[in-house]
Amino acid sequence: MLSFQYGLSLAQFLIPPTCMGILLGGFLLYVYMYARYRLPLYGGITLLTLLGIIFTGSEMFLLSYGAWLHDREMAVQFHRIEQLAGAYYLFALPFSLIFILQLNERWQRLNRLLAWAGLGFAVLATLAAFIHPDSFISLTLHKPSWLTYEADYGRGQEGALYQLRDGLIGAYVVYSVVCFFADLRMHRNYRFLIYPIAGLMCAFMGAIIDTLFVHTGAFFDFFPDAYFSRFSVGLTVMIICFIATATRRFIDTAKEVEVAHRIISISEEKYRLLVEGTNDCIISLTPDMRILNANKAVFSQLFVSSRDYEGKSFYDLLYEDASAGGIVAQFIRGKVADFFSTRMPVSFKAAFKSHGTGEPREYFVRLESINIGEKNEILVRASNIYDDTLMKYLESERMRFCIGNYLIASEEISKRLVLNLAKYLDQRTVSQIRIGLREIIINAIEHGNLNITFEEKSTATMQGNYLEFIFSRQQDPRYRDKRVTIEFLLNAERVAYKIADEGNGFDYKGFLRDSGDRANEEMLAHGRGLTMAHNIFDEVTFNRRGNEVLLVKRFTPATGSGQGNAAVS
Repeated sequence: MLSFQYGLSLAQFLIPPTCMGILLGGFLLYVYMYARYRLPLYGGITLLTLLGIIFTGSEMFLLSYGAWLHDREMAVQFHRIEQLAGAYYLFALPFSLIFILQLNERWQRLNRLLAWAGLGFAVLATLAAFIHPDSFISLTLHKPSWLTYEADYGRGQEGALYQLRDGLIGAYVVYSVVCFFADLRMHRNYRFLIYPIAGLMCAFMGAIIDTLFVHTGAFFDFFPDAYFSRFSVGLTVMIICFIATATRRFIDTAKEVEVAHRIISISEEKYRLLVEGTNDCIISLTPDMRILNANKAVFSQLFVSSRDYEGKSFYDLLYEDASAGGIVAQFIRGKVADFFSTRMPVSFKAAFKSHGTGEPREYFVRLESINIGEKNEILVRASNIYDDTLMKYLESERMRFCIGNYLIASEEISKRLVLNLAKYLDQRTVSQIRIGLREIIINAIEHGNLNITFEEKSTATMQGNYLEFIFSRQQDPRYRDKRVTIEFLLNAERVAYKIADEGNGFDYKGFLRDSGDRANEEMLAHGRGLTMAHNIFDEVTFNRRGNEVLLVKRFTPATGSGQGNAAVS
């Protein structure tokens, strides 16, 4: 009959299955989330949770077979599986950080390097655990405390690889905490990052307490007389915190999507004006490339009328040059074939038949797939070709524009203002700058030159007669001759825009403070232009009167007194 100095307590036995049950719920949730949305973040959380289930589940079976049934041969197998699962956290932890955090590329490269290095060590430990078990978890040698603590009965003697794994896990956890604090310092995402930081600290403290017990025989925590795996509890808390962060991010994204849908529904008529009034030809096609509908630019510029465009093929719009021998048509059909095979947007230059004469008119064409409910359509945007072949030689650019009080002008001018930014910024940032400029120009037209107040715009928008209201202001002799002036300067360090209207100005500080809150509370589709500008540009500076704003976006971090060189004039 075996005799132990410290028998197995009920708390010791119940902690592992309780932890496993909690993690199983999170695992099933994120298996569904990953299958539904295919986001790497959800895949990383799923992997972390699966390893936690294997770790705590193995501990449960180890206690069942070893401490309860005293079946050492079976128990030591679960001890080996448990500790191997812990080794694979050396891959899962840095791999998850790649998608949870928003660190720069240097940090991300380091995370990828650590992830693959950790996976290599875990595979090495797995091979060693089965080829030479004594180097990891011995199948023949007992843990020194196997007859002192009943919970240790069935545990094998830990080898050198096991000790190395513990050291690496400690180092990885410390590194992970550093990564979280770095991201916290850069982006101030306290709502998302405070939970995983707390979870990592719990896992780290659990590992430290368990390690100190191995060497001192004492638990340095609030439960010095309770013998159980602190790391199992800390690991569970860490994974729950990671799940909480990912879930909170999902909920916030869902709320943003809901708000965006409500804003789009309110402002649909306004932005339809931008589509109908733009010089770009916008066409929607069926999956077999038949025209469903098109904007006015198609009717005015291309060889098709509003009466008979339905049912026409996209290829009917193309200009066919007999002298080219069908090479151009073959090229375009090849691009369309690529689009259908990859379902990724494609862009190419093409000549369309111009209205009336049928002569060629060149456009830059972009095809992309859109889903409206259960309908699949193809969106075609054909833009006038700008000469961008000299962009690589561009060192600086300086221009001045003056536009009237028409909203469509904001769309056209904002495209030109960002035409050469692709040399210095990624496409996503360029798009954000274009949208921000468009909103500021619209503000200058509406609230500046046309003297439309926030309340007037809100009322007209909610009543559904905003376009009629703005048209009446455009015809008013008091406002119709006013202009918006845009100046911009582009060089290798920054781009600066100065946008001025001829209105009376406004209290922009009070507007930022009050209108943004009101717009959020009332779900209005306006009142966010200045807030958007502050999020996009590095500098947003108004003149004293409030009818002129300077927007600056730097390409490299400013140093010294160089910030003072951003002025346009």
